[in-house]
Amino acid sequence: MTTEPEPRFTRRRLLRNGAAGSVLLAAGPLLATAPARAAARLASAHAAGVPKKGGTLTFARSVAPTQLDPANSIIAGDVYTLDKIMEPLYLTSPAGQLIPWLAESHTTSADGLTWTFNLRPGVKFSDGTPLTPADVVFSIKREAANTNGPLSFLDAAIKTIKASGPNKVVFGLSAPWAPFLSDISVFANAIIPANFGGKSEKAFFAKPIGTGPFVLDSFTPSSNLTLKPNPHYWQVGKPYVDAVQINYVSADNQRVLQIQSGEAEIIDQVPPANVSALKRASGVKVELYPAWEVDLLVFNEKLPQFADRHVRRAITYAINRPALVSATSFGTAKPGGSFVPPSLEYYDPNTPVLAYSLANAKAELAKSKYPHGFHTKLLISGGVQKWSEFAAIIQQSLAPLNIKVTIDSPDNAAFHTQFESFNYDMFIDYAINDISDVDEMASFELNYKDGGSSSYWSSYNNPAVTALVNKAEAEFDTTKRAALYAQIQALVAEDAPFVPLDYPPYIYATSTKVNGFAVNPGGAYRLENVWLS
Repeated sequence: MTTEPEPRFTRRRLLRNGAAGSVLLAAGPLLATAPARAAARLASAHAAGVPKKGGTLTFARSVAPTQLDPANSIIAGDVYTLDKIMEPLYLTSPAGQLIPWLAESHTTSADGLTWTFNLRPGVKFSDGTPLTPADVVFSIKREAANTNGPLSFLDAAIKTIKASGPNKVVFGLSAPWAPFLSDISVFANAIIPANFGGKSEKAFFAKPIGTGPFVLDSFTPSSNLTLKPNPHYWQVGKPYVDAVQINYVSADNQRVLQIQSGEAEIIDQVPPANVSALKRASGVKVELYPAWEVDLLVFNEKLPQFADRHVRRAITYAINRPALVSATSFGTAKPGGSFVPPSLEYYDPNTPVLAYSLANAKAELAKSKYPHGFHTKLLISGGVQKWSEFAAIIQQSLAPLNIKVTIDSPDNAAFHTQFESFNYDMFIDYAINDISDVDEMASFELNYKDGGSSSYWSSYNNPAVTALVNKAEAEFDTTKRAALYAQIQALVAEDAPFVPLDYPPYIYATSTKVNGFAVNPGGAYRLENVWLS
C-alpha cells in the first residue's frame, strides 16, 4: 500500500490522568452512533414527571477538581465539574450525538477548509455580559496555542479564526479535516470572556465565569465544590436545583455507603462487585452507561521479544477475554475485540479478532524467535484493584507458553512515569475517546510519528495503518470512512500491538429522587436537566 501524504498539521496527545474518564465527521451534524438504550433512558428520565424547582443535589465523586481552567485539564482532575460552568460551541449528547450548543448551527465550505459557526442569540455569561464572537476567538485561540494543554492537539487543524459580524465565527483549516466539529466540542474548547473579562488569568480562574447552567459558589481544591444556578442561563427555567454540592470521596466503599444512607444522591465509579446489591437496595437506582473506553494490554515494541509479531499474537491468543471479563466485572463489562469500542462510531463487529485458543497461541509462539518462552514484567498502577485482577489472570494465562510474568505495581505517578519513558515490558491501562469521532483514538494509538504518544507508548509503527488513519481524517463521506476504519481495525487486530481486554461501562448509582440524570459515552454528564422529586 502506498503511503498517503501526511497532513499539514499533526495530532499531539498527553494522557489525561485522573479525569472522569482518556479518543473523536461527516459534514452533517449526526456523527456518532446513538446507543438506543442511552436515548431511551434520557427520554424516560424526562417523562418521569414534570420537573420541579428546589433542593440541593449532593454528588460524591471519585475524582475532584484541582484547578478550574479547562484548557489545563491534565491537572484539572474532575474536568466534568468544570463544564457545568463553561460550555463549548457543540457538545455530545447522552446518546453520543453532536448537538449545537453555544452555536446554533454551522456550515462547511465545499472544499472542507472553511467552517462558519452561527452563535446562539441571547446567550450571556453569568455576569450578564453577552456572548460575542470575540469571546469565541479568544477562547479557542488560547486553547490551540496552549503547548502544555493535553487536548490542544485537537485544534491543530485550525489555521485562522476570525469574527464575522455580530454572531458568526469563521474557522480556516490548513487541510480538509473530517473530525473538526467533534474536535471543537471537547471540554477544553469551552468559551470564556475575551481577555478574561478584564482580569488577570489567575484572578479569573480563581472564580471563573461562563455561559453554563451553574456558577461557582465555593471551592476547596481536591476536596469539595459548591455550584449555584446561573441567573442568566440561556436555557430559561434551568437549572432546576438550588445548589449542587460535589464532594471528593476517593474510597469506593465510602461512596457506596453514602448512596445507601442518603448522604449522597449520586455516586460515580460504582465497583462492579457492588452493582447487584445496590440494585436491590431501597431508594437506589443503578445505571450502566455505554462508554467510549477500552482497557488495553500494551506491548513495548522497543524490546526484541515484543517487536516479534508472532509473540504478540501468541499472547493475544492465550488470553481468554470472555473468562477474564466474567471473573472481574460481575457481568458489567464486555470482552474486548477491536481497539475501537462498540459504542463508538465506525466500530466494526467483523474485525478478525484473535480469539482465545491455547493451541493457536502455542503454534504462533513456535513461529517466533522465542519458541521456548521468556521472562517478562507486567506494569500496572498499584492503586487499581481491577488491574491487579487482570494482571494475575494474564500471568496465569501465559504460563502454558512458558512466558513467566513478574507483576510490577508502583504507585500511579511512578506507573505513568515508567510507561511514558518506555521503562516497561508490558503495561495495562485504559484509553477513552474524549469526543465523538474515532480519529482521536485511532491517531493517538496508531500514528507513531504524529499521534503524540508513539502509538500509546507501544512504538507500533505500521506505515499502511498510518496511511489509512491519515486518509480517514480527510474523508467526509461516512460510508468511505467506515470502510477505511474497518481496514484499520482488521490490520491492527492481525498485528496485535496491544490486546483490547474489555469494554467497561460507566457505572453510576443515584437516589430514586433524582430525575433527568444521564452520562454521555465520553464520560460527561449534564446537570441542568436534573431535578429532585
